[in-house]
Amino acid sequence: MNDDLTPNERIEMRDLVLAGAQRIRPAGKRQMRIAAGAIALVLIGVVSGGAITTAALLGSDARPAPAPTTSETRPTPSPSPTPESTPTPTPTPTPAPSTPSAPAAGVTPFAGECENALDEADVEAVAKIDMMLSDYRWKTGANEVLGGIDCVWVSDGVYLAATAHLMAYPEAVVGDALRSGTATGCVPVTEDGTRVECTEAGVVGGTWMVVRAGGEKDSVTAAGVAGLFAEASRRLADHPAPSPAARTAEWWALPDCAAIVASIDPAVYGFERIALLGQSSGGEATERLEGIALFAGVTNWCELHFTSGSGDTTSGEVVRVDVVPGGAIAFQTALDATDAQPVTVDGAQAAVVAPGLDRYEGSGSVIVATDGVNVLMVTPDIIRSTTDALPLTAVVLALMRP
Repeated sequence: MNDDLTPNERIEMRDLVLAGAQRIRPAGKRQMRIAAGAIALVLIGVVSGGAITTAALLGSDARPAPAPTTSETRPTPSPSPTPESTPTPTPTPTPAPSTPSAPAAGVTPFAGECENALDEADVEAVAKIDMMLSDYRWKTGANEVLGGIDCVWVSDGVYLAATAHLMAYPEAVVGDALRSGTATGCVPVTEDGTRVECTEAGVVGGTWMVVRAGGEKDSVTAAGVAGLFAEASRRLADHPAPSPAARTAEWWALPDCAAIVASIDPAVYGFERIALLGQSSGGEATERLEGIALFAGVTNWCELHFTSGSGDTTSGEVVRVDVVPGGAIAFQTALDATDAQPVTVDGAQAAVVAPGLDRYEGSGSVIVATDGVNVLMVTPDIIRSTTDALPLTAVVLALMRP
């Protein structure tokens, strides 16, 4: 019979059989409903060409399930076990070469600007002559490491007829010896007593400050200098309190001048011999100090004497070497200085030929080199081209150590 029916006829036959089975209403037993459903599905299976047994429906609901297709009756193959894959080890990245950390900056008084401490008019009122600020052309970083400032005013138009000087540093970096050893009042600076220098000093809100002025004794007085001190003290409160830079492990130790001399081949500067001519000293607390960087031990310098020949044919030159551990705080000021010329020094992160730093007179240029944290300065003899000292600068730089 199955072979004589078309697919549509088979569907119609299935529907008729199901409809008849659903109209069977047995007197009450679930087993009779199951039997009726089973008979109907057997008939459907015959119509559809499938073979279904009543055992497949035992325990199922009275609503028959659809007959499975040929594909659904095929046994499902058991999946073969997937071999465990060995995870590929992640390579450990090679650490990048260490670079110097950023310079540790301190806080300088008056926001680091001498104009914030005193006006030229204030100084002129004491010196009784036209005055002008004679600031450093650039900064070595020594004062910035200490958290201090060092300002100079000189007479304008008359060579050093009068001068004024202001220094301010955190009290902690000054020390008791310097504070107690700084004399105040007026003292003569010439044998005939026509010129004097007057000083006022003290601690203002944790900042040690000195104001000094020199000039004609009829012009410069202790009262006038005390007035400058009071004005600077008033302005000090307008700015953040100063503090020194935090030393890091990358700061150089101050070099030993004798060790530097022993490590340099004089031929690098074109000479036969090298000797130590002089070296810096911190000075005494009771002396008149131009600045406190040497006294505080944040910088030092060595004078190297290069010579060749003998007797009447002896020739020589002096080269000064200055070191400021942590001084890269202020290196940008050397790059920005008027007439500065960037140069290359082997081993340096950056280097520049910068103008000299004498605030009272002219001075020769200097090579300033940095490793990114510290500063090395090499000043050749004024008769020599500054760039001739570039190879020497590289040699000295290689000798610097934390």
